[in-house]
Amino acid sequence: MDFAPLQHGFVEAARRVYDERLRGPLEAEHPGKIIAIEPQSGDYVLGATIGEVDQACRQRFGAKPVHLFRVGGGGAVKIGGADCGRSS
Repeated sequence: MDFAPLQHGFVEAARRVYDERLRGPLEAEHPGKIIAIEPQSGDYVLGATIGEVDQACRQRFGAKPVHLFRVGGGGAVKIGGADCGRSS
């Protein structure tokens, strides 16, 4: 089964939640934080590290998938000084 169209729709839904509801307030108050958005509910968690976000996601969303990125743009993970998974 090809998951690319499903994944693309999932990411687009999460980005839509961010762009329409969260971008302004979060970029003003939490630039650079990691955000995880559950697009069906529009709910999200923030954290300074992947570990913080992972723990908060497990508590709030259980096994539901989430989309991760940095508030203001950039990948959620940095390896060797480079952003990975850039989504902006």
